[in-house]
Amino acid sequence: MKNKLKLSPTVIETILYIISGVLTTAVNFITSYLLYNICGVNENITNAVAWIAAILFAFFSAHIFVFKTSDKEIGKNMSSIKRFLLFALGRVFTLVVELAATFIFVTKLENDFWLIKVIISFVVIILNYIISKFIVFKKKKSGLD
Repeated sequence: MKNKLKLSPTVIETILYIISGVLTTAVNFITSYLLYNICGVNENITNAVAWIAAILFAFFSAHIFVFKTSDKEIGKNMSSIKRFLLFALGRVFTLVVELAATFIFVTKLENDFWLIKVIISFVVIILNYIISKFIVFKKKKSGLD
């Protein structure tokens, strides 16, 4: 008799979120490489364009593969444009958190940059997941709840 491993929907969603995050990072790095190394674009413009490309990829990845949302589940009152704007606003918020924490813990308190970067990255990933799951891609409750 074969014993099949049965994963809960939350575990599957978390795994898909991690895979999506890795692919989003790859989009950022590939875009950066192409613009900076191949096209010779300024590093600040490169970073901005790569960040936008990564957010676009992350949004569609989360919408289609991770949270598997549809208009019916979310409700007709939440248009795709509104969802995307909430998603982007959430990412801007976590960017501000990351910049502020880096300024406080590295610039002002003179902690090790890489230690703080790793810690902040975990916080940002968790915040992005919470914002995506409970605000941007929150599923509409059924009438029975």
